[in-house]
Amino acid sequence: MQITIRGHHLAITPAIEENIKSKFNQLTKHLDQVNSMQIKLTKDHQIDKRSHKGSSNHVAEAIVRLPGIELFAQATADDMYTSIKKLTEKLKKQLLKYRKMQCTYSQVAVSI
Repeated sequence: MQITIRGHHLAITPAIEENIKSKFNQLTKHLDQVNSMQIKLTKDHQIDKRSHKGSSNHVAEAIVRLPGIELFAQATADDMYTSIKKLTEKLKKQLLKYRKMQCTYSQVAVSI
């Protein structure tokens, strides 16, 4: 599996890269059909008037390519590590749904 990490208005540090790889390797440990992943991390530099830090200005997006399907998820937070965590939770739900769908189709094909 190939993981591509890009940063927009943000430098990808080794700590962020290691965090992403560890979380996404855990996601795909039981699903070997993942062809590739593209992860885009963005930081919006506009400061919200209500908060000095800015609200939800760290964005994490991912595209996961499986045979015949692409999954997309996006998460925003005030911290990049939090947005990555939210992103992995969203993708985990989508991957579990995909696995369930694959199991259902394989059972139908076997019973026919």
